[in-house]
This record gives sequence, structure tokens and C-alpha cells, in this order.
Amino acid sequence: MTNDKRLNTRLKLSAIGILSAISLTACFDNSNEEDIPLSEVPSNIITIVQNTLPGISLSEAEKETKDDSVIYELEGKLINGKEYEIKVAADGTIIKIELED
Repeated sequence: MTNDKRLNTRLKLSAIGILSAISLTACFDNSNEEDIPLSEVPSNIITIVQNTLPGISLSEAEKETKDDSVIYELEGKLINGKEYEIKVAADGTIIKIELED
């Protein structure tokens, strides 16, 4: 077998291994994400986001359930045009605030 064929075989095997690992991870991932209307986001979560980013106009919401915990991910835009994504746990703890590119 030539070096090129060996390299090609190794690359194929590596790709198969990576895809298998990704598939297994997906099978055992206990999280469930779903887009939800903003009207289904609890009012205390909306208030926390609005107090954290005053003037934000919310546009999208997602609810992630993992094991027994719920996380809300909200997206919106400030008056200055900057778009943000903010993740908030159901108990009101802010997990992440990200300025979108």
C-alpha cells in the first residue's frame, strides 16, 4: 500500500470515529430545546432580561430542558442596533449574556 493510500485510509477511519462519537453523544444527551413564543416565557424571566439590558426589544425565545433544569434563551436588539442573546435559568440566575456579531 502506498503512503497516499495509507493516509487516505487513516483519514477515513478518523472521520468514522469522529462521527460515531458525535452520534453517541447525541443519543445520550438529555437536553431538549424548543422554540417558544415570547408569551410563554415567565414574566419574571422577561423582567430580569429587561432590567439587565434596559431597552431591549425581544424577538425570539427558546426553552431548554436538561435533566430537571430549565433554561430560557432570549434574543433581542437594543436601540443602538446591537443584538444580544441572554440565557437565564428558571430561578432567575443569569447564565450568559452574549453580544451577537
